[in-house]
Amino acid sequence: MKNSIQLFILFLSLTSTAAIANNSEIKKGKQLFQTHCASCHGVAGGMNMSKRTAPPIIAVRKHYIGTYPDKFSFVNTIADWVEKPDRNKTQMRGAIRRFGLMPNITVNRDDVEKIAAYIFEGDIESPAGFQDHVKQMHGNH
Repeated sequence: MKNSIQLFILFLSLTSTAAIANNSEIKKGKQLFQTHCASCHGVAGGMNMSKRTAPPIIAVRKHYIGTYPDKFSFVNTIADWVEKPDRNKTQMRGAIRRFGLMPNITVNRDDVEKIAAYIFEGDIESPAGFQDHVKQMHGNH
């Protein structure tokens, strides 16, 4: 019985440590997103495409998470994209037609992976009108 309690306490401490580390990673990813990405992929401009320079990041997550539902593949795919945008490897052909190919940006791979982890599991803000846009363009999916 004593060993069971000790194992349970060890399990709780390990999961708590992992949760704290994960929250720290998400917080850092959010900060990096605000610094490097939000000016183009943030909520400013709402869904008025004449006021946007790129799709909102919530749309990026929505398009990529269906194909890359696990964190590892999602993060690597987004990081690979940022390192070398390629119109043949996108899940968002309409966004490329509307905004053009994402320009090369100078952010190290480790930081891009933190940003991608935030995009994957962080609390991403939707621009005004996003849900209506999704229904209009994609139906109730």
